[in-house]
Amino acid sequence: MNVVYDEIIYFSDFESGSERDTYRDPVEKEIRTPEIFAEKKSISQTEFYQAQTAGSKPELKFVIPDYLEYSGQQYLIHAGIRYKILRTYRTDGNELEITCYGGVRDVSAAVGDENQ
Repeated sequence: MNVVYDEIIYFSDFESGSERDTYRDPVEKEIRTPEIFAEKKSISQTEFYQAQTAGSKPELKFVIPDYLEYSGQQYLIHAGIRYKILRTYRTDGNELEITCYGGVRDVSAAVGDENQ
């Protein structure tokens, strides 16, 4: 089987900096990885129903060729949509399978992708 890593994803997290907004709350700054090539996969029906039973709602699955490109970030961005990472699973070799949910299109998820 030929694997094609033809989707571009980004991992991201937010951290509170020392800056404060007008309400004196900490300003969160997004930390985003450079683009990563991935293979987009579908969620199997069995996996979907098992996750539903546990209270999760998986929507997308991606596989990246090297698990070292992921450092425990909470979010994945694909085509200008931010997803919450539900779980990761290292497959045979160096690949990492990433299951995500809750796709939300927001301004801060925009990455200048012409295909949005």
